[in-house]
Amino acid sequence: LKPRSYSIASSPLMHPDKIQLCVVLVDWTVESTQELRLGEATGYMRQQKPGTTMMCAVRQSAIVLPKDPVKPVIMAGMGTGLAPWRAVTQERICQHRSGQKVGPYHLFFGAR
Repeated sequence: LKPRSYSIASSPLMHPDKIQLCVVLVDWTVESTQELRLGEATGYMRQQKPGTTMMCAVRQSAIVLPKDPVKPVIMAGMGTGLAPWRAVTQERICQHRSGQKVGPYHLFFGAR
């Protein structure tokens, strides 16, 4: 099974010792046999019990937030899904809860 890349959907400030993902199960029906098929990676994840440990590698994020948390953030989920923006939102929530002043942030999201 080839490695799959998923965006991390959690902030290390909110979940310092866990990584959370937002994953859509890939499934389809074979027309000729009406057999339901599942994607290999998402099908495997679906079979796991909550709390199961899986191997992963973490890469540097391509998302760069303003150094000043008061500056506004506009998030556009055009094909990226919600995962990275969920992590950004958690980061801002934690900053706010710790007493930091945070600016507004807006999410624009579309799906097929």
